[in-house]
Amino acid sequence: MFERSFLRFFALVMMFVTGYGLAQAPISPSSIAKSPVASSSVAQSQHEADAQSLLSAFVSYTDLRMKGVQQSLETLASTTEARSAKWENMKPLLSSYQRSDAGLIVWFVRPDGTYSTVDKGPMDVTLSDRDYFPALMSGQKIMGALVISKSTGQRSAVIAIPMEKNGKIIGAIGASLFLDKLSEQVDSALALRPDAAFFSLAPNGRSTLHKQTDRRFVDPRELGSETLKKAANEMLSNPEGETTYEFDNATKKAIYRTSPLTQWKFVITFTDAHRK
Repeated sequence: MFERSFLRFFALVMMFVTGYGLAQAPISPSSIAKSPVASSSVAQSQHEADAQSLLSAFVSYTDLRMKGVQQSLETLASTTEARSAKWENMKPLLSSYQRSDAGLIVWFVRPDGTYSTVDKGPMDVTLSDRDYFPALMSGQKIMGALVISKSTGQRSAVIAIPMEKNGKIIGAIGASLFLDKLSEQVDSALALRPDAAFFSLAPNGRSTLHKQTDRRFVDPRELGSETLKKAANEMLSNPEGETTYEFDNATKKAIYRTSPLTQWKFVITFTDAHRK
């Protein structure tokens, strides 16, 4: 169900961006002046216009995706079954939700950290050592905490809703959203040209979504490029902007924007033709 909505969303987006410089479609020859300098300038402007459109789509979709999961969990957490804090009572509801969305796993955690998942039931490990756990058990909602899932081994973003009864936290319902799958969906839908890419960074600098599999959950400041390190620090320090860096034997231009929901930095990059 969710994947169909995803494709409908990006079909609408691509109606507006297809034909621009970063999508896998040629720029119309009539839109480019005859001289090489003018042609390069127009092409670069087209790249930048396309990047801004794609960046808006990238941010909006991801925020909508994660907000939608959060709202579903809030609904589940408000039910009588969930508020019983008994796994056998809530499992049918959680199972039904997970079946509707193949991109995540749903779970219930108790105040002591023991938890159960829809796929595996009671787990023999706990979540009490997760960085987000104290905040969750103090009554805070969790949005986008990065983990390697203990139940699936997948790179995931945690979204979780605490449940309170008689002034006491009785547990929380959460979902681990699979970031590899989400990255693949974004990559397929955006259909970027080879010289363009997308990625997003958590506040700690680790990549959350990335076009390239081997760079997911990697801090770009640790990839050996001083200019990339400087650019990443700039992105992490500012709400939005543009920057350049040298990487993969090319000069890259990046535009970026901060998500108000997750505080992730969303980035579209492309080869800077003016600085080759």
